[in-house]
Amino acid sequence: MRNALQDPRYWRERAEETRTKAEAFAYRNSRERLLKIAEEYDRLAVYAEQWQLQQ
Repeated sequence: MRNALQDPRYWRERAEETRTKAEAFAYRNSRERLLKIAEEYDRLAVYAEQWQLQQ
């Protein structure tokens, strides 16, 4: 069984879920923090893709 952490789809889904949550926040600072977290999840998705290409 593959590790979910090495699956780019896992990270992209996390990013999308986080963006959806961010939309619900009224406070700009909280919303911006969640959006930054979503960007990090997107970055992890890229790393997972690169890892898969090396295997």
